[in-house]
Amino acid sequence: MTKPFNESLYNASYKAFTENGVPDEVADKASVVVASDDPNLPDFGRTLEDRNNIAEAMKHYWENQSEK
Repeated sequence: MTKPFNESLYNASYKAFTENGVPDEVADKASVVVASDDPNLPDFGRTLEDRNNIAEAMKHYWENQSEK
């Protein structure tokens, strides 16, 4: 069974991350996770790698918030 993928959610997530200082590659990985979330599964069906990708993106995001 393949994970769902919401392209609009990917695009919005990627834009929000990159506009807030998250490097492109990190933003891409995290946005793929967000766009593939399944609300019917525990933890949205995220794997440990998925959670790590989100954590890395959020680390960059929060590091850049003090500059604004």
